[in-house]
Amino acid sequence: MVQPPSVFCLASLRFGPYRKRRSEGLHMSELEKDLVFAGVDAHKDTHTLCLLDHMGRAIGTFRFAADAKGYDALAGKIGGPATCVGVGVEGTGSYGAGLTRRLLELGYCVHEVMVPGRARRKPGRPKSDPADAEVSARQVLARVNLSKPKDQSGWTEELRQLMIARDRLVQATSAMINAAKSLIVTAPEDLRSSLEGLSRKNLRTALSTLDPAAGGIILALGSLGRAWELQDREADAIEERMKRVLEANAPALLAVYGCGTVSAAALAVAGGGNPERLESEAEFASLCGVAPLLASSGKTERHRLNRGGDRRANRALYQIAVTRMSYDQRTKDYVAKRKRDGKSKKETIRCLKRYIAREVFRALRRPLEVKGPSWKNLRPARQALGITLVEVGKALNVGFQRVSYAETGRLMNAKFLEEYDAWLKSQLRIVG
Repeated sequence: MVQPPSVFCLASLRFGPYRKRRSEGLHMSELEKDLVFAGVDAHKDTHTLCLLDHMGRAIGTFRFAADAKGYDALAGKIGGPATCVGVGVEGTGSYGAGLTRRLLELGYCVHEVMVPGRARRKPGRPKSDPADAEVSARQVLARVNLSKPKDQSGWTEELRQLMIARDRLVQATSAMINAAKSLIVTAPEDLRSSLEGLSRKNLRTALSTLDPAAGGIILALGSLGRAWELQDREADAIEERMKRVLEANAPALLAVYGCGTVSAAALAVAGGGNPERLESEAEFASLCGVAPLLASSGKTERHRLNRGGDRRANRALYQIAVTRMSYDQRTKDYVAKRKRDGKSKKETIRCLKRYIAREVFRALRRPLEVKGPSWKNLRPARQALGITLVEVGKALNVGFQRVSYAETGRLMNAKFLEEYDAWLKSQLRIVG
């Protein structure tokens, strides 16, 4: 009886490459002789497939179109999932994303392979699509440099798409601000004096209200101001949508101290729709590039900075660390301790990022578990007591804007929410 694909893949992992089994003199069934190992080199228009038999001998290389028909034809050339030990695909998150989804739907055991770059490629090794596909297949055969593909579907994929659009809008806005400020420098004196020194928001308003019928520099500045205002609105709308997605699917991420909407989205995308593929928080830390790399030699034992990993997720962890260093007393005490130990500010931030990665990993594995009160209950409780935002701010020693952000869900700070909720309950006992 043929085993299901998932069980068969596990069996192949347990017993190792089949050529080793033959060298040990073990009997090989007819089914095992039909086993194949597949590797795919994915590109925008075509995918190149290489098949190896159970002895590691090349069966052949084939090229297919990168479309729905090509995916099915490639799967047909591999054979059924029961006779395919695994398919190694290069670029499961880019050009190979569509093929990966289709192969998983058909029941194949798909691995993401990491083909060495030009600097690490062995001298004399050819560089071509068939050669790269064969390298992928041999990595599946040898069980090296393999990882489980990230699930790029569902709410995490929506977040990834929204983040790309928001990033481009923010970059375009920054370019327009720089262009407007450079024009203001060379503007006539009366116009320059009226625009210099304005805050970002006031400058945008002043530029967007310039007469569009005018010519020259006024028309140029007005066009930049109106485009700036439009892109700001679009970016804010996208960020609001990202927040709603996170609130519905991963409120635990937003509850991490210092983690805003953009940072939470970056970390959720790094984890993907299947964060369970990461077996430990150490793997997640390595994925984010915050796990230090061993660089010891002889009697010298040390670690060096990890410059790999998901740099967007790394930046999100950095933003959380910097925020905590400014507002969290526990983090301030830790920074002071590290400073006494002789650590620099950069080294301390690296340590903080490693600890925060552990906290984020727990939130990714249990995205719906939020400890502490819900922000939705704070405003009704305050209004029932007849207390103003200013009074709450004075009692908690914070600005009233921070209280308003907490009540509207814009400040997902579990520590502050607990403090606010406890204070409201104490006021309720006094009134009662």
